Amino acid sequence: MPSKSKGFPNWGYVLLGALAFAGFYFVRNLGQRTLMKAVLGEPADLIAQAMSSARVSPRITNRIGRIHSKNFKVENLSAKKDSLVFRFLLDGERANATIKLWMTKRASGNWEIVKSDTLFSK
Repeated sequence: MPSKSKGFPNWGYVLLGALAFAGFYFVRNLGQRTLMKAVLGEPADLIAQAMSSARVSPRITNRIGRIHSKNFKVENLSAKKDSLVFRFLLDGERANATIKLWMTKRASGNWEIVKSDTLFSK
C-alpha cells in the first residue's frame, strides 16, 4: 500500500496567517513612521504629527470626505540641510488635498513648521 503524503499542516496555515497579519499591521501603523525616521532623521516626528492631525482635521475632512490613502514626498533632500519642503497628499471620497509644509531648523536645534499651504482638487 502506498504511503499517504501529508500536506501542509493546519498549524502552518495559522502561523502564516498570523505572520501576514503582523506584517500588515507593522506596515500600516509603524512602517511609514520608521521609514521617515530613517530617511529624514529629526524632523520625522514633526512631519508625522502634521500628517496625523491633517487626517482628522474637520476643515480638511469636510471638503474631501473620508480619507482613503495618503502619500508623501520630500523635496531637495540633503543630509546637512537646515530647511526642508515636505508635501503629502490625502485622497478622499469626494476630492484630494495636497498639503505642503516649509520647515526650518532653528538655532536651538528644534525643527519648526514655518509655513503650510493646502490645495484642494477634485
